[in-house]
Amino acid sequence: MNPVPTTTKGEQAKSQLIAAALAQFGEYGMHATTRDIAAQAGQNIAAIPYYFGSKEDLYLACAQWIADFIGTHFRPHVEAASALLAAPSPDRPAIRGLILNACHNMIQLLTHDDTLNLSKFISREQLSPSAAYQLVHDQVIAPMHTHLTQLVAAYTGRDANDTQTILHTHALLGEVLAFRLGRETILLRTGWTEFDEDKAAQIGQVITCHVDLILQGLTLRSLES
Repeated sequence: MNPVPTTTKGEQAKSQLIAAALAQFGEYGMHATTRDIAAQAGQNIAAIPYYFGSKEDLYLACAQWIADFIGTHFRPHVEAASALLAAPSPDRPAIRGLILNACHNMIQLLTHDDTLNLSKFISREQLSPSAAYQLVHDQVIAPMHTHLTQLVAAYTGRDANDTQTILHTHALLGEVLAFRLGRETILLRTGWTEFDEDKAAQIGQVITCHVDLILQGLTLRSLES
């Protein structure tokens, strides 16, 4: 993608196009049309080739925006995990705290309606991955997943490179993601109408309980083996 020098007005146009593209691609994948994207963004259709080159390049620009967005929110967690794990004897309560902080940060992001299009885009890529997913995976998902696995391993005494440890960590993440991917189910089952701050706090309490059960259970298994 060849970046085009832009003015503040140009940056605003690009931002509007990416927001519209996230919504359209999240809903329709690559079947979304540039005409509909431009219309939703309130831009001329010629703005897409001018700023991005092609629909495919715009799709990759959306993936890069997602990578930057996730990175901004979780980079402090990755940096804190790196610093803690570099210590000769990492403090176990501090490890637990970092794991919970990461999970609670995910809950805050995934219970907001303004991240719904991001979730739809990534969900499509998980089921039918393209170069866009590889971009997001390499830049943010792999580092986050790896550091969380290392934290779980450090707390429980397991091997961070063992497939079972990776699977347990992924299952832990899945508990949080279930509140986004299974949003309608939980709203209907609880009688909630939305995920407000109170509901997010209740979800956080449940996830904290489950994280502790998982960490304690894996620790016991490590001691028994």
